[in-house]
Amino acid sequence: MLYQKLLLGTDPYFFSVGKGIPFQNHRHPEIELSFCMDGGYTVVTGGRERRLKKGDLAIFGPMTAHEYTEDIDPTTKRVTVEIGPAMLKEYFDPLVSRLNAYQVYFLQDSHSPLFSELHALLVEAATAEIERYPFRELIIKGDLYKICSLLLRLVFQSNSDRIPEKSLKDVGKIEKALELIYNRYNEPLDVDSVSAACGYGKSNFCKTFKAVTGETFHELLNRHRVEIACLHLKESGNTIEQTALSVGFSDIKSFCRVFKKIMGESAGSYRKKL
Repeated sequence: MLYQKLLLGTDPYFFSVGKGIPFQNHRHPEIELSFCMDGGYTVVTGGRERRLKKGDLAIFGPMTAHEYTEDIDPTTKRVTVEIGPAMLKEYFDPLVSRLNAYQVYFLQDSHSPLFSELHALLVEAATAEIERYPFRELIIKGDLYKICSLLLRLVFQSNSDRIPEKSLKDVGKIEKALELIYNRYNEPLDVDSVSAACGYGKSNFCKTFKAVTGETFHELLNRHRVEIACLHLKESGNTIEQTALSVGFSDIKSFCRVFKKIMGESAGSYRKKL
């Protein structure tokens, strides 16, 4: 799993249009929109796969782990948008507080005027980028403001379940913890030292970390270690014990227990299957 830092300052948003490429499991503090302009591709989040087809829009709330698999239609045109607080300013937290962790909207198949407008704006912004229109940056940015306005109307009208509010301040405070997990996963890491590095007491740190990421510190750390271990088992000739030690587990017994819990099978079975 990857962790991408918050978009700030000169990069208030990220916008791209492409054929769509696989992208490993990752999370970031921005809101992400993935619009299938043509073709189809599969996204995975929370252990569930969802196939997006032409006209579908997936929205990932901040810190929602998600992945784009290799199952991509060759005709695919995928629009990817990441929107950070530097763009929405005081409207960012209200939007985040009402977003589901993950939601798919069927824009092309819906008769809702709001969905029709969302679809038209996404197509307009994507076309400006593909055709390299003059002043396309202004067109895209203007369309993104309108899209965010529509999303605010959509989520404030919705009575669906909501995730707990995640403030930008809390994301910033645990960012150090995420960097430690993703960059120093092979070193001994414990809640006490990591919470101190983030400027939190242990209890407040655990509560904030779970509220922001949806997982406990140890759950996320173990998941990342196991994901790296899977790559090692696939690509290296190391023994299972060597793999366990290389990703930060102190002994093979703990590694095997955690691996089976997360992957649903033993490390030995996983390697044989490959």
